Amino acid sequence: MERIIIDTDPGIDDAMAILLAVSAPDKIKIEALTTVDGNTDIDHATQNASAILKLCGREDIPVYKGRGEPLRGKAEICESSHGDNGLGDVKIDNGRIPLQRESAEEYLVRAAQDNKDVLTLMPIGPLTNIAGAVQRDENFVKNIKKIVLMGGAEHCGNMSPTAEFNFWHDPEAAKVVFEAGFKEIVMVGLDVTRKVFLTPAMRELLYQINTPLSGFIHQITRVYVDSYWEKLKNLGCELCDVLAAAYLIDDSVLKLKDAYVEIETAGLCRGTSVVYPVEIWKDKKKNCKVASDLDVKRLFRLFFEKQFPDHKESAAALIEQEYRDQ
Repeated sequence: MERIIIDTDPGIDDAMAILLAVSAPDKIKIEALTTVDGNTDIDHATQNASAILKLCGREDIPVYKGRGEPLRGKAEICESSHGDNGLGDVKIDNGRIPLQRESAEEYLVRAAQDNKDVLTLMPIGPLTNIAGAVQRDENFVKNIKKIVLMGGAEHCGNMSPTAEFNFWHDPEAAKVVFEAGFKEIVMVGLDVTRKVFLTPAMRELLYQINTPLSGFIHQITRVYVDSYWEKLKNLGCELCDVLAAAYLIDDSVLKLKDAYVEIETAGLCRGTSVVYPVEIWKDKKKNCKVASDLDVKRLFRLFFEKQFPDHKESAAALIEQEYRDQ
């Protein structure tokens, strides 16, 4: 059983990652959600976190509001792919979950102190809150069991030819986290998330399943699909953050390699995660494990079976058809 804190900037794929994590109480115990500026501004991100928990009946999970700006400089919101409200412009009841008085950083430090070497962090947005906690408490790093994050890329970015959004949005924070000395960091980057593509047929299955949850996912991905078509002429959408949650439920979905990762904070390559596989770069000391491949069929079977168990056979048949060559 993993006891996790999800640090998030919801965000369409953040919402789907949270919903998947909630659907696996036999594998994951969610201690709290902490919110961060990223896919949308901090107020929308916090409201969305509350709304997602309300949707899946988990109003018992507390929400802590985090920073509204990167460690340095001003935020550059990437709203076009996620709609103006971060959830594809879908209106959703925020449930009025009481916002905790502590800030996200204060909570992270306290929770780590009270649960030494027990908590796993699942950051699926910019690493601003995690870096803030590192700077706030010198013992924070050694009190955390591990970090499983979505961010970075070894070979190709989405905000520049080399930089992925979460690291690009706050590269200083990413640098602090990777240099802090955490016991274990698993970096789930674009090299594998690009293979997690919700096809039109799978999205239609969500519509046909016709539950409040499947309908919500179908609705919020509309603007995401439109964005992928406009930019790339691809039908469907990538589910980046979902992979972090899936790995914590079933670590066999990912193949990992030991690496040293360095973050560039300025210039043409701002936000780039420079990945040195230690098998090749033997002079480098490992500071993380980097996802290098995945079992995409296992991932999507997990996605549908955990959230829509009554439809797992239909989903399995469709997944086999959509990914028959993998």
